[in-house]
Amino acid sequence: MKKIIREPLKIRKIEIALSFLHGQGRLKLRAMTFLEVAIYFIAVVMMFAGGAGAEVNEKLDYPPMKDVYLANGLRVILIEHHEQSTISYRMLVKAAKADEPRGKEGIANYTSRFLQEGADSKNSDEIAAEIASMGSQFNITHNPSYLIFGMDLLKAYSQKGLDLFSDIILNPSFPADGMKRVKKEMLNAVDLEQTENETIAFNYGRALLFGCIDPLGRTKSKKSIRSISIKDIRKFYNSHYYPVNSILLVIGDFSNDEMLSEIKQKFEGWTQKASAQWVKTKADYARQGRGIVVNKPRMTQAFIYMNQWGPASHDEGYYEYLIANYILGGGDFSSRLLNAVRAKGGMTYHIGSKTYIGSDYGVLHITTSTRNDELYNAYKMINAEIERLNNEGITEEELRKAKDYVSGAIPLQMEAPSQIANKILNGIMQGFTVNDLRNEVLNFNKVTVSGVNNIIRKYIKIRNLNVVIVCDSKKVKQQLKQIGDYDIVSYKAVPCK
Repeated sequence: MKKIIREPLKIRKIEIALSFLHGQGRLKLRAMTFLEVAIYFIAVVMMFAGGAGAEVNEKLDYPPMKDVYLANGLRVILIEHHEQSTISYRMLVKAAKADEPRGKEGIANYTSRFLQEGADSKNSDEIAAEIASMGSQFNITHNPSYLIFGMDLLKAYSQKGLDLFSDIILNPSFPADGMKRVKKEMLNAVDLEQTENETIAFNYGRALLFGCIDPLGRTKSKKSIRSISIKDIRKFYNSHYYPVNSILLVIGDFSNDEMLSEIKQKFEGWTQKASAQWVKTKADYARQGRGIVVNKPRMTQAFIYMNQWGPASHDEGYYEYLIANYILGGGDFSSRLLNAVRAKGGMTYHIGSKTYIGSDYGVLHITTSTRNDELYNAYKMINAEIERLNNEGITEEELRKAKDYVSGAIPLQMEAPSQIANKILNGIMQGFTVNDLRNEVLNFNKVTVSGVNNIIRKYIKIRNLNVVIVCDSKKVKQQLKQIGDYDIVSYKAVPCK
């Protein structure tokens, strides 16, 4: 088997660690303080302490799994993982933002949060106390078209944990006092989001990309939250929370046969009560990008957000596109955008790109903030870097560094059973099998310079970029004229009314 590591693993570990620190917003590339120098030094020492010369196998080592369907259609995936005396429960349900009816924006998050307010004969305080007594948490991870409920606990609490986990999902009581608490939380969240420049920009960017007919283009508002009743919650729950629309994955220190028997007792009585209505998102690769300026008075900086359609997970060029994003802006210290706009231009503390790739569509996001007087220069430099990427393409050296990063970073995503569980479920929703995931590093290492450059020219185009700028429009009026045509709106407005 050929080697896929071209540099000592310790060097790549340093790059991964520093990229992680930078990606978490803990470090800024400017004149470094003593504390920051110390953080860098500690990171380097820790990475060197991990040993040199280690190698990563091409095929990732996923543990064997038992994949079955219950009589009611619920898919159950069981993975024995005896390295730690823990058990992780995960329930994926296709009941997310993509399923929200018009006028009820926010109901998906509302419903998932409401489940913790009462289950069977327990109230919210009793649920919280029981979770705490096991040293665990009940987590909800939101994605555009699905969500994942999770609970991680010690093996000693396996039965108690499964009892509570299943009760919360299968037997919600939807209490009236809980409805008031959750509604207040949701309304407060709307207020908070109006203070967050990134969220404001993202909401308008979604509206530009998806449009207002697609639920993914619409944003929750105080009006939509106030309109949601317990009847609406029950209807949404009954229409989306059912066996065929869900996947249960359990990984940990147990016997598959024993765990399956316990799961059957808890979940085989789960039945479908209603049918969901689906809206399928369709990417429009031919549509030219548009611009919006969101006016927010008294801002001393301008926030820039750009997006455009990318390939779906099943499209040709999936791996090439991820490499292209890493080189453009996803690689932090290694990215072109960071090097051009931040390191050379000195116009921003952070700039980067990221992708979301689902089974039906993909999206590229670019974000940064800059001083008011540097808005146009930063905007122009971003466009120039994308243009250069199209005209000149990537180099062999950039591809090598990207592959080395990927081959080191992907195994780090599988160190804990909970990470393995989440990676498998997210992979399934992208249309991948576990065997596809095992070959992930191998597939990245098949990528060529010409393949990446072809995908860049196919998908990453300036003319298709939607641009949202959140700023004090009066302070940057002359610079906005240089940027071009745009609509101007208030930050307090709702993108899709």
